[in-house]
Amino acid sequence: MTRLEERYRRVLRLLPASYRDVWEEDMVSTYLASVDTGDPDEVEYTADYGRPSWSEVASIVALAVRLRIGSAGAPPRYAVWSEAVRLAALAGMLVYAAASMVGLAMTLWLAGLIPLAPASPMPEPPGYPDAWHRVFLLGGLAGLLWLPAYLSFVLGRWAAGRWLVSVAAAAGVLSAVATVVVTHQPTTGEFWYHLLINALLVMALAAFHRGAAPVPRGSWLAALGVGTAVVTGHWLLLQPSTTLPPLDWAGFWCVVLVGAAAAYLAGRGLGWQGRSAWAPGLAILAFTVLGLRAVTLLDYVRFGSAGWHPVTVPLGIVEAVAVLAAAVSLTLLSARTLRRLPASGTDATSWSTPIP
Repeated sequence: MTRLEERYRRVLRLLPASYRDVWEEDMVSTYLASVDTGDPDEVEYTADYGRPSWSEVASIVALAVRLRIGSAGAPPRYAVWSEAVRLAALAGMLVYAAASMVGLAMTLWLAGLIPLAPASPMPEPPGYPDAWHRVFLLGGLAGLLWLPAYLSFVLGRWAAGRWLVSVAAAAGVLSAVATVVVTHQPTTGEFWYHLLINALLVMALAAFHRGAAPVPRGSWLAALGVGTAVVTGHWLLLQPSTTLPPLDWAGFWCVVLVGAAAAYLAGRGLGWQGRSAWAPGLAILAFTVLGLRAVTLLDYVRFGSAGWHPVTVPLGIVEAVAVLAAAVSLTLLSARTLRRLPASGTDATSWSTPIP
């Protein structure tokens, strides 16, 4: 075996073992044939010093992700991971949909454009140009794309949902960049983290494949109503005074996540099993929220926490520890659950056809 072949096989270890058992030899042969130029000297040199190209490595990584979360007829362990990613993606879209609706409504209310109740005019931040109002409103309108995106997946219109999520994520990026350019404010860790979440949500769409189970409509439509009410309550808490309450946006979601994890773990302790995907799905959300909490705490260190309640940062540290404990507990439970499931199919046809 040449060094080049060893390197190809090392990269192919990213793929599920059951898939490699069927297709590894064919894939290695194809890769080696693609670098055979017919020149004996060049072939000998490539065999010793050649390496898989970055494009080949990227395609193998993409295939590894798709096999684990986005392929119909996948072995049971990967089918559970696929469902877990769908749960986490739907929860992320729900948060964006609820937050965008409430955020736009609050922006219009504070600007005096919704005459349902008296509100103070939206203050003009010092040093901001006149255009900041328009950029802020346009950002809110762009965020509303998450609502039809979420509803498309809940109602089974996944093709339309993929397009809408991609457009909503791109609009979010453009809106965030425009806000930074117009207001001349430094970019924060939270700014970059939200862009990362947008990218991950787009990649998670691979889990909504043809073999996936339909989304339970009633549960997720009810969740949208509950989520919107909860987000509204938090937004109202942020308005009344010059000193903001101790629970910031990241802390709010820490409380929600820890509450959901505690309810799930308590249910498990009382004998309720639920779906196997709930534990890994909640673990994905826990680590996502933990990342948000971490970057916002770092932002407070970098830029200060003026205007926030004095206990916001100490409370944020407690929240981070609580979310970390929930994430570790859910991860251990997920590992124990997934170990009971086979990583290969029940017959030889699990990976009977290659996935390009």
